[in-house]
Amino acid sequence: MEREEIVQEAIAQFQKNGLKFTMNDIAASLHIAKKTIYQFYASKEELLSAMLAYGFREIHRKKQEILSSDLDLIDKIRMVMVAMPNQYQVLDFRKLSDLHEKYPKVSRELVRYLENDWEPVIRLLEEGVAQHRIRPVSIPILRTMFTSSLESFLSSEMLTEEHISYNDALEEMMDIIMNGIKEHSYEETN
Repeated sequence: MEREEIVQEAIAQFQKNGLKFTMNDIAASLHIAKKTIYQFYASKEELLSAMLAYGFREIHRKKQEILSSDLDLIDKIRMVMVAMPNQYQVLDFRKLSDLHEKYPKVSRELVRYLENDWEPVIRLLEEGVAQHRIRPVSIPILRTMFTSSLESFLSSEMLTEEHISYNDALEEMMDIIMNGIKEHSYEETN
């Protein structure tokens, strides 16, 4: 049994049950004893932290894939800001709304992950401004707006109440952002 297998099964259990999944659920699905999981993860909170770390490593890989692609600059900006590996497209991140209340340490880690690794986006935005493809914007404000929106999506019931999937919310948010920062004179001349 490897740590990654446990994390992957925990992700599958999260998809089924949200944060209500148990170590017993994971053990039963993997056909192992619960104590085997505890050899790797001392608590559910530690396992949730490992799930976050694993997920953000995958997101970083996806960002690198996008950055090294031949996509148009505007498409790269849009895609890298909401980079989500294919295996996470089906996860219902709305199920994280209780994270802050039940696992505050993990919730703070999630916020740190959301607020970090902006250097590739900043470089793309600066390139877009230099090419007059996007208008000059305050990057700290854009970053704050973006991360605050993600945090709100993950910590409130709004998406569930409005029957909006997390991925649809990301797409809509990016439409609003990209249409707000595009240099309109660029569109008119091309």
